[in-house]
This record gives sequence, C-alpha cells and structure tokens, in this order.
Amino acid sequence: MKEKLLFINISGTNSKVKLYENGNISENFEFKIDGYQKGKVIENDSFFESFRNPKLTRVLNYQNIDKLIFGVSPNEISSKVEVLPIYSLDSTKPVVEKDLSIKTNFVDDNYSLLHSISLGYILDGKDVLSNPTGMHAKKVESIKLNVSINNEYIDCLKKLCKLLSITCPINIISNSIALTNELIDEENKDFGCFHINIADDLTELSMIQKNKVLDLAVIPVGKENFYRDIEISLDINSKDAKLLVENFGTVMPELIQENDHLLVHTNKGQEEKILNKRVGAIMRERANELLQISKKYFDEKSKGKISTNRVFISGPGSNYDGFDSLIKYVFQNFIYRNEDEKNVSENYLINYYTKELNNLKDFNLANENKNIFNKKILKNNNLIKTKLKKLLKIG
Repeated sequence: MKEKLLFINISGTNSKVKLYENGNISENFEFKIDGYQKGKVIENDSFFESFRNPKLTRVLNYQNIDKLIFGVSPNEISSKVEVLPIYSLDSTKPVVEKDLSIKTNFVDDNYSLLHSISLGYILDGKDVLSNPTGMHAKKVESIKLNVSINNEYIDCLKKLCKLLSITCPINIISNSIALTNELIDEENKDFGCFHINIADDLTELSMIQKNKVLDLAVIPVGKENFYRDIEISLDINSKDAKLLVENFGTVMPELIQENDHLLVHTNKGQEEKILNKRVGAIMRERANELLQISKKYFDEKSKGKISTNRVFISGPGSNYDGFDSLIKYVFQNFIYRNEDEKNVSENYLINYYTKELNNLKDFNLANENKNIFNKKILKNNNLIKTKLKKLLKIG
C-alpha cells in the first residue's frame, strides 16, 4: 500500500493521529479535544479549534495525504437488519457471483450509513448461507446489518474537514466494529460472544458470531465515571478521587484481605481517613449497574440472533481488581480477554481498514460539492426550460 493514509481516532477526550505509508507509521501523536464529551460535540468552536494542533497542521500542510480515515465512538449508534430481494422466479436457477453484489437501500433523514455488513443470504425462505454461489434456488434474499450514526455527528466531521481544507477521500469507521473484529480472537468470533468494551468515557457493546457483528449499542458510562462517583460520594476534589481509585481500585471489596487507607481533605476542609473497602464499595455499585444494563441489552437483543455463553471484556475501565469475577457473577458465563490487548489496541483501526477498505463508504467532499453544483445547474436549466415553454406557449 503506497498511499499516504491519515488516521484520526476520536475517542474519549483525546484524538490519536497516525500517518501510515508504505506499511509503516511515520507519525504518531495525540492531542486533547475540547468541546467534546461522551461521544458528542457539545461546543462546535472549541471542538474545531482543538484540531488546529501544530503537529496535525504540519502533517496536513507538508504531507500529500491520499485518504483520511476517522475512527469514531459516538454517544449513539444504530444497527438495523435489512433483507433485500435478489430474485424470485417460478423455477430454480443457480446463484452466480453477480447476484450477490447487491447494495443496501438504506435511506434515513436523520442518520448516515457507515457500514453495511453482509450477514448472509436466504435461499427459498429457509437456509441462510454465507456464500450460496453455485447453489440452485427459486428465491434469494440478502441480509445486511446497516450501521449508522446521526447526521449531526457526520456534519461536524464534514465541517471540520472543510475548515482544515481537506479535499481527499474520507472514510469514517465505527471504533466499536473495528475493535470487535480486531481484538477478539478467531475462536470466539466464530463461536460467538458478547463484547463489552469499557472505554474512558463510554461503554460499547456488540455481539459477534461466525465473524459477523450482529448488533451494537452504547452506554454513556466509562472509566471516568468511577473517578466521578468517588469524588461526589466522598465530597473530595477530582485529583484525590483519582488517587484513591488508582491506589484502591476494585469492584469486589469483599475480596480485600488487608485494610488500608489514605488521608484526604474533603471540600469542606476536613481531613478524613478513607478505607480501601469504602472505595471498592462505591466502585462496585457503579460496575454492577453497568454490567446489569449490559446483560439486559444482550438478553433482549440476542434472541433469535445468537446463543452463546461467552463474554469478551476489554477497555481501560475493565482493568480494576475483581472485574472478571463480578462479570462472571452477573452473567454466569465464561469470561475472555486478549492478553495482548494493549498492543492490539494500538493499531486496530489501521488493521481493520486494510482488510475492509473496499467495503467502506467514501465521504468525498469534493464529489459532494460537485453533486451540489450539478444539482444547481440542473435546477437552473429546468427553470430556463419552463420559461421558454411559457414564452413559446409549448406544453
């Protein structure tokens, strides 16, 4: 791959940037994003100004970027199954490869399509196959999972690109889909599992089986909520709350064998001794609530889609002591992780892109502007034709 690809991952309160060319990462840095909270742009000007970062500006000004790829973790994501008719005949005919190249009919005034994932093909209303080429059937239908996010988010990214004078093709990838595909091992992706990724600001849920993502959801709770809960419950400042979580972080306080404590000052100026078990009890309440919501989602959404007894857990918010035990208690399932999560998570967006680049939607601003221009010309031409008809009394 000789193209220069610029990856901008927007997740949490930071943006991670990588320039990928000739199989190597030549630029790798991150910067803080303002005006952005829990997967949503809350203040446009601050958000846009964050991307005036000197390092990013240098890359955009002095590198000839062939394509820009955004990785996004929005506060809301939609995934809906679509069944598309391919053909319906009176007699059987063999399915050829050309029949399977059908595209989605996705149309929504409020959402923009990111991914249209093939879930298989239905033959004669019965069998579902991943590749029915060569088989005979009277009726063939395609099943797709359409993954979309709201237009407000997409419009912000488009405006950002215009402000940065970006004219190259643009792809937008769901971080949840990319991470599920790249982080989970092949056995679990094939057998089927529920994926819970507890990121800094959000928790992303997904289901996968036979290497196909079947559904997605987002919960607006992440690692930072553990800090916030301690801060509010103990009436202390955010710095001390983070110190307590980093020192005593556990979601199973009953497993603590030795008592320990730290002295902190409350916001009222009083010095207070905070026990490790007290910190753990507050964190457990938050973790249990998050897992119960996740379980309810999987119980409801998995019906008729997937039957599994496996939960795959990831993300910085899942690394506290006792998390695996608590998940096992809530779900009564087998728990899995990727032992090399830290390294795999570094380049999951690049790895997913290289595998799926031919299936990604192109958000080309140049083409978009051209289409708008052409529509205006067509509209003007129609107006001229109408006026001429009236003058000549035609029609």
